[in-house]
Amino acid sequence: MKKLFKLVLGAAGAAAAGFGAYCAYKKFIAKDTEDDDFDDDIDDFDLDEDEDEESPEYVSLNINGDEAKDALDDAKEAVEDAAEDVKDAFN
Repeated sequence: MKKLFKLVLGAAGAAAAGFGAYCAYKKFIAKDTEDDDFDDDIDDFDLDEDEDEESPEYVSLNINGDEAKDALDDAKEAVEDAAEDVKDAFN
């Protein structure tokens, strides 16, 4: 049991030391490389070229007032029929 505890403690210590070395490397040695890569990518995009593309076509979803009323009446009748069927099933 003592050897297992020493093994686990040693592995945790080695992992902590490795993580500390990685964080120190990122903070002191490689801190400017990430910012430079991102700034270079911004210059590659040319937003003026997008104006030549066609705009997408949109579909109108307007519904006639009479059609909406008819659909509402149909739904109301269906709900009333379902309520009557449930009522009849329990009586």
